[in-house]
Amino acid sequence: MSVISLLSVRSFVEFKEIWQSVDFDQLGITFGDGTNAASMSGSLVFSGVAFAYELQSCPAPAATHHIFCNADLTDIRSAVHIDLGAAVASGRTVPAIVQVMLELGEVLGRNLAIKAVFWSPAAVVSGYDYYAEAVVQYAQGAAFPALLCVDFDTSKTGIVQTTGLASLCGQELTFEHAQMPTHEAMRYVVRLVHDLATQGAYDRELEVPGLKADEVVLVTPGLEDGKVNASLVTRKEAINSPQ
Repeated sequence: MSVISLLSVRSFVEFKEIWQSVDFDQLGITFGDGTNAASMSGSLVFSGVAFAYELQSCPAPAATHHIFCNADLTDIRSAVHIDLGAAVASGRTVPAIVQVMLELGEVLGRNLAIKAVFWSPAAVVSGYDYYAEAVVQYAQGAAFPALLCVDFDTSKTGIVQTTGLASLCGQELTFEHAQMPTHEAMRYVVRLVHDLATQGAYDRELEVPGLKADEVVLVTPGLEDGKVNASLVTRKEAINSPQ
């Protein structure tokens, strides 16, 4: 399954015509392996990274979470699916390559009148306008656009569990926040996700400064199971905790 799908309300015939009318050279996109704009699948290069793509007639994919997107996507009729090319497939957890893929989605979406964007590792679909704004801000130095690429399960009291984060860094995060309201806990979770997505997996236990002077986040990676646990404690509790 491709990592990202750009979803359109156009029929496949109309979508194909729009695709073939795009000025890819102007967008900094070139084709490789004998592919050209008339090809419905193949290889393209953007910002020095090779991607595989495929245009397809299809309904909306099954998403578990919708971000600034009309939950009724029954009008979706076609899509272009994008994945890393074979030569850079191992770059799925390289922050710079992930950023280029996000930016490719923004550039193509803008020129293909895309309605929504589906990120398959987390089964998250976002409205294109929100997606584009978040990606552009990230490229300009803002926080990693976690809501586009990660699903957050808050169904268990005092716990936030991610899905899809491992595709970005190799680890899923479990954050324990005791009696803190979930909306406040998410401030800590989003910051941890930013660190993981932009700097890579945690490889040792450490203390991360909290958002207040008297607190820290204890981070404990499970080096063999692809998980990392984090909990919010006071500095006094951290000092007294067994090492």
